[in-house]
Amino acid sequence: MALTEAQFRTLVAFSRDNLAQLPPATRAGLEALCGGPEVFEALLDPRGVGIGRFAALMTLPVTTVRHLLREDLLHPLRVGGRFRFLLHNVIELRGVQEWQALDLTLDEVRAFLQGQRLVGLATQGEWVMSVYRQADQPTPEQVQQLKTTVLAQVQAAVARLEEKQVTLARQLERARALAAALAGQPVSEPPS
Repeated sequence: MALTEAQFRTLVAFSRDNLAQLPPATRAGLEALCGGPEVFEALLDPRGVGIGRFAALMTLPVTTVRHLLREDLLHPLRVGGRFRFLLHNVIELRGVQEWQALDLTLDEVRAFLQGQRLVGLATQGEWVMSVYRQADQPTPEQVQQLKTTVLAQVQAAVARLEEKQVTLARQLERARALAAALAGQPVSEPPS
């Protein structure tokens, strides 16, 4: 979405006003998601946060942020031909990081994020947030097409994660047996 400087400042002021009315616990959770109150406040700067500053605030190399942009995993606003990052981009980034931590491919990460957007939600740890902007709401035909595509991708990723879970359970049992053997304790048989 391309905005003028004035439109962007208005949007940031509106966001700041709405966020100021949040209950303290909710605000504290958003601040933690961002990496602290200073980062949270920086994202509400009326001048905006460019790509270099966003990368620094998120403690990432700029090349990583650019890569996520090319992969269509981050969606900052465009203001005067430049990217401007806001709180929703932190939510997107944390979602990518959360799924990548499970060793999913970028295509699988994209499928999970598309699925979350499809239902209008994003999750981050215990948080569940609405991520729809009015202009982003898909038509019923788009929803059906997206559901079919994303469901297949999500199911494939779930199958891969379940395989990893089985492998990790076996590795955990071997590690426990080794620890017990090193401690001189009898090794118990793993449950069937």
